[in-house]
Amino acid sequence: MQRSIVAFACASVMLLMTGESSGESLWRDIGNGFLFVDTKARHVGDIVTVLVTESSSLNRQAETNTKKESTNSANLSSLFGLHLGNNTQYAFEGANEHKGSGSVTRSDAVTASVAARVVKVLPSGNLIIEGRRAVRTNDENQYLAISGVIRSVDITPANTILSSQIADAEVVLEGKGALAEKQRPGLLNRFADWLFLY
Repeated sequence: MQRSIVAFACASVMLLMTGESSGESLWRDIGNGFLFVDTKARHVGDIVTVLVTESSSLNRQAETNTKKESTNSANLSSLFGLHLGNNTQYAFEGANEHKGSGSVTRSDAVTASVAARVVKVLPSGNLIIEGRRAVRTNDENQYLAISGVIRSVDITPANTILSSQIADAEVVLEGKGALAEKQRPGLLNRFADWLFLY
């Protein structure tokens, strides 16, 4: 019994010497505490990942062929008060022909992923999203912007959506740098294209 009293007294003294104790949990906080959490974007400010897979191709050809011929004749007996004779006939003939052709062939493909933010929730429950991404590699700037309207039911459990599922989609891809500058026609070529367009 005397040992129990001594042990109790020692334990009491040790507790008094340690000061305040904190009641922190041994487990880390993982959000709101639910075992299964739905991470789909639903509200303004939520983020959804857009998987951009866009491709386009253009093949246009045009041909123009115009021809005009004209024949005129005149009989002049006097000119500026001078008598030229009775058998003075003049004939004028002219012809004009124009042929032209042109063709344009272009194809583009974009594969990327962009984190977009919900900027508005429509009364129907659809979400308006906007996302931008800028990447700089080897002095080349790539800028990708996407916006449009999505349905919340099209968002996957991984919180992603395909760009083909975006209504009123606007996808802008721009590049700036040495490579993009080399692909652009020169000033004289652009002026000649503009001049001969008409």
